[in-house]
Order: sequence, then C-alpha cells, then structure tokens
Amino acid sequence: MNQETQRLSQLINQETNLATSLLDLMLTEKKHLEDGSVEKLDTLAEQKAGYIEQLETISRKRTQLLLALSTAPTTVARMSLYISQQTQPDRASLTTAVDKLEQSLEKCRHQNSVNGMVISMSQRNVQRNLNILKGADTESMTYTQKGQTTHVGKRFSGLKV
Repeated sequence: MNQETQRLSQLINQETNLATSLLDLMLTEKKHLEDGSVEKLDTLAEQKAGYIEQLETISRKRTQLLLALSTAPTTVARMSLYISQQTQPDRASLTTAVDKLEQSLEKCRHQNSVNGMVISMSQRNVQRNLNILKGADTESMTYTQKGQTTHVGKRFSGLKV
C-alpha cells in the first residue's frame, strides 16, 4: 500500500470511528429525549457539535487528498477513479472502508431523523397540553362521569394560565 493510499485509508477510518461515536451519542440523546432528561441534552448537543466539526475537518482533508490524486469532476468520482487504479488488495481494502463509512453515516442520518421526530412529537404534546390548559383546544375530547364525550375546551374554559 503506497503512502497516499495509507493516508486515504487512515482518513476514512477516522471518519468511520467518529461517525460510530456520533451514532452512539445520538442513541443516548434519544434515550434522554424520551425520558425527558432535558438537563443532559445541552451537554450532548455540545459533544455532537464537536463530533460533527471533527468529521467535517477530516472530510475536507480527504477531499484535498483526492483532489491531488485525481482530476475527476467530483469527490465521489475522484474516489471511484482512485480506487479503481489500485492493486486488488488495496482496492478491496479501500472499497470496504468506504462502504463502512457510508453505512455509518447513513445510520447517523437515520438516527438524526428519528431524534427529530421524537422532538417534534414532544413539542406537539406540550403545545396540545398547553392549549388544553388555556381552553383553546376544541379538538380534544374527554369523558364525563356518565361515559359521554365532551370537548376539553368547553370543560376547562374557565382556567387561566
């Protein structure tokens, strides 16, 4: 494995390790979002920002290295061209490393989406509960002592928040 290939492999592996750490952090974040442990979310957000910054830095280094190695028009094309020009063992090693990185990043994107949905649901629940308390929610229903439904807004319209 030549020096450029080793450097490229190192950068890809660093990115993969950071993406894996970011995913672990995002799973922890989801747990705290679900538990309502808001006090820990600030710390997690700072750590997440640090991982993302590191990923961006390493990605820029990888892009610069690929730019020096290939004249293809895009980073993806440069990577593909460079890998295709390597010996079979190096080609297999780089392909595996790139696939692993792509899988790790896809898992991060998915978990970020899941966490976003959890946050969105929490915000909707808080807003709905606030509307109920204010008597502004005419869509929510509750049951009377006799088992009949009644609009929550009508039942609690005298509450001041």
